[in-house]
Amino acid sequence: MKQVFLALSESWDALPAGATPPWPSDVCDDHSPYEVSVALDERGPQLRVLVEPMDAPPSLSANLAASMRLHKKLEQNLVQNLVVDLRRLRALEDLLLPPEIKGRFAAWYAAAFDRERAPSLKGYFNLGVQGPARAPQIAEEALHRLGFHKAWPTMARILGRREVGAEELVYFALDLAPGEGARAKLYFRHHSPTAAFLDEVASVARYHQPGFVAEFCRKLSGGGEGPYTSKGPVTCFSFTDPSDARPTAATAYFPLSHHARDDAEARERITHYLQAQGLDTTPYLRTLEALARRPLEAGTGMHTYAAVRWQGKPRVTVYFSPEIYGTQPRLETHVAEGTRPATAIVDYFEEHSVADHPFFARMRREPVRLEVLARILANFRVGITREFPRRLAWLTARAPDDAIRCVLAKQLNDEMGDGDFKRAHRGMFERMFGVLTPWAPQETDEVLAPGRALGEVLERCYVTAEPYEGVGASLVVEVYGKQVDSYIADQFRRQDQIPPSKLDWLHLHENLEVEHASESLDVARLIPPGPATEAAWRGAKAVATASRTFFDTLYRQCYL
Repeated sequence: MKQVFLALSESWDALPAGATPPWPSDVCDDHSPYEVSVALDERGPQLRVLVEPMDAPPSLSANLAASMRLHKKLEQNLVQNLVVDLRRLRALEDLLLPPEIKGRFAAWYAAAFDRERAPSLKGYFNLGVQGPARAPQIAEEALHRLGFHKAWPTMARILGRREVGAEELVYFALDLAPGEGARAKLYFRHHSPTAAFLDEVASVARYHQPGFVAEFCRKLSGGGEGPYTSKGPVTCFSFTDPSDARPTAATAYFPLSHHARDDAEARERITHYLQAQGLDTTPYLRTLEALARRPLEAGTGMHTYAAVRWQGKPRVTVYFSPEIYGTQPRLETHVAEGTRPATAIVDYFEEHSVADHPFFARMRREPVRLEVLARILANFRVGITREFPRRLAWLTARAPDDAIRCVLAKQLNDEMGDGDFKRAHRGMFERMFGVLTPWAPQETDEVLAPGRALGEVLERCYVTAEPYEGVGASLVVEVYGKQVDSYIADQFRRQDQIPPSKLDWLHLHENLEVEHASESLDVARLIPPGPATEAAWRGAKAVATASRTFFDTLYRQCYL
């Protein structure tokens, strides 16, 4: 055990404790670069340690180099008693560990020890390595490369259960072990979820006990049903069977350090929960006693998470920070953050581009299929282009002030061809769509379901919703329009069956949407703070969520 920990931590084992952390490690809230945990089930306890490799001076690139050195050492079997298999990781290194890394970390590694088996190793990787917006496409491609070809649509439904941004893909993990049972794992963080929602999320796994996760969250939160604000709970899905679209198991993680007043209260909740599950509390209490260097009532942060997994029987794991760089103060009442300004709507959806959706990533890495492009445009036609002039006219008439109406009216004029009906965008779209007739799908209810669902949301936002909600929706429509038009144009440029002269609508829109997206920031500046901004965010999230669902459904239609 000691040799394994020293091997994982040798890149930073000489750093002093108690000083300012040289690197803001995300392993623990106090930036300790390792975490200890104990897993408990009917077979007995298992001790684990999670470590972030770091180089001196630490940085993302330096820490990546430390991880790569560790890989070589592991492949050469230089770590005593640790047998690893890095073939699956090597197949993903360019995706999960590229030379240029964004986010909070490059990689973490966890070793597990018990009396019955040799130590085992897992690797944890940052899905935000290319920015948070690209996390879904990285997760989709990683699962695909490993042979889990059916898995992504199930995971996409998790992202789509609530408004955009409520679920966040954070980690991808691999068992670095030989054997067919080695797992791939995908981690979601849920922002402000309820206990019932977390139970519903876990129910997609093959092994699930209804109500089990909800009860765990209630007990660990001190009886609350949620929503759990502050740091959000996490769900991990484990995949072992490539023939199954479902994950094998789901593990729910509850961030105790953000939901218990102090570590004494956390200990009481965990002890009671273990007893209720018929599990021995002794290994947990002994681990806590060995790690504690202060009174538990003096603060929070020693307990980081508690987790539960149901796979026929419960397995509970408790995670601890060594508090190398300090103790978190006792938790006071959490104060909710205020609504961000309306200009942040444009910034957020520019950064979290819809063109980073896994559907587009899948298109990008495969040859152009005109039948896929025709299916997209058939749904655009039903959901957007046929009714867009009327909807925009309604929103322009209902605009909450003349300054906003002025910008919307200019966009409506552009949409109608600046007074020349032959240049009206809807007619140009119809002429372009006609070119795709040989590849167009039969327009059944199933084929057009994505477009009709998106159209219903646009109809409500533009025509009947509170006016500022419609204005917020229009900001995202223009930003997403720019992103999608540019992507679709790139796809047409990759093929040679349809000449550019037949794609006038696309070329016009590709340029015009850049201008309209820029105008969205002008509109956003005109939205006053308070209820108007809150309404604008509701409309923006409604359209973004519906757009994500639109492309989730197209993914299932085109690639399963």
